Amino acid sequence: MRTDIQLLSTQDLAAQLGYDQPSNAFYEFCRGSGIVPVPRRRGWYDPKLVRLRLDEIQGLNMRPEATSEQLNSLVAQRRARLGQI
Repeated sequence: MRTDIQLLSTQDLAAQLGYDQPSNAFYEFCRGSGIVPVPRRRGWYDPKLVRLRLDEIQGLNMRPEATSEQLNSLVAQRRARLGQI
């Protein structure tokens, strides 16, 4: 199984976000949005992190919040599996 890791360069990310080039406005937007380069890879961004941050900014959380009933149910399931009823 082959998994290709693809990162976005600063130039590519700026262009995809609608900037002509990486500028102060681009970097301010990234900082304010929580979009940060990959650790120890200055100038390269993880597209999944970028998408996650953009979704959060727009209020498009795809993960439903767990209710207390669901959490209790998961705890009960784990206890049942471990014989701790």
